[in-house]
Amino acid sequence: MKLIPYLNFAGNTEEALNFYQKVFEGTVSDVNRFGEMLPAEANYQDKIMHARLAFGDNMLMFSDGMPGQPVDHGNGIYLSIGLDDEAKARSIFDQLGEGGNITMPLEKQFWGALFGQVKDKYGISWMINCEVGS
Repeated sequence: MKLIPYLNFAGNTEEALNFYQKVFEGTVSDVNRFGEMLPAEANYQDKIMHARLAFGDNMLMFSDGMPGQPVDHGNGIYLSIGLDDEAKARSIFDQLGEGGNITMPLEKQFWGALFGQVKDKYGISWMINCEVGS
């Protein structure tokens, strides 16, 4: 069994997908657009109905959501990334923070890990935890 987060965006999925592809150095696949899959409003023809981003053993799925249904990311879910490479953790954290809001700086914590929280420019909340040793 594997949990795969499915992220919806308010019409800017393609931009977000390309951003995360760069941040996580992943591979984008299965990009399906509304106009290819079903009759869609003219302004939704090129919007992404479904896409996948694979990186390492991970996957995120993406969509612009259904027309007329607003997207609300809320504050109840964080995507947590676990790493063991401090330079990579800092790079990911810094990129996610560009244009976003750092809610907890990436710093060494009492449990020994480097940890920080950020809400990126797309409204997605992230936790970065890097086990760096003592």
